[in-house]
Amino acid sequence: MKKIILVTCVAPKRNHTCAAKDLYQGQLFEKLMQFAEAQNPAAIFILSGKHHLLSLEEEIAPYDVNLNHVSEAALKNWSAKVLQQLIEAGCDLQKDYFYLLTNETYRRHLVTEMKQYEVPFYIE
Repeated sequence: MKKIILVTCVAPKRNHTCAAKDLYQGQLFEKLMQFAEAQNPAAIFILSGKHHLLSLEEEIAPYDVNLNHVSEAALKNWSAKVLQQLIEAGCDLQKDYFYLLTNETYRRHLVTEMKQYEVPFYIE
């Protein structure tokens, strides 16, 4: 069993292309990443409204997509893509342990497919 951490994206972003871990800014994102790193996980991924699942080093440009404002059908499609990307990244949805550092909207359709997960704190 591997420990996998999924961190939500946030609205404040740098205004240039950079690694995903450096694109997102603000106190919330910094605290989420500090918590994630302190868990000594096998992997940390960022959940992006636009790009789905991001590795920390993946280079991306700033964007403005917020899943809190999309239809339920679009959210289900987004979640299905994230789950597929997790599998492609070598995660086992039935055996690995997931920490979801996200709000309810971002995790709603992910946790239905994850056997073992934890939501360590509430995020609006």
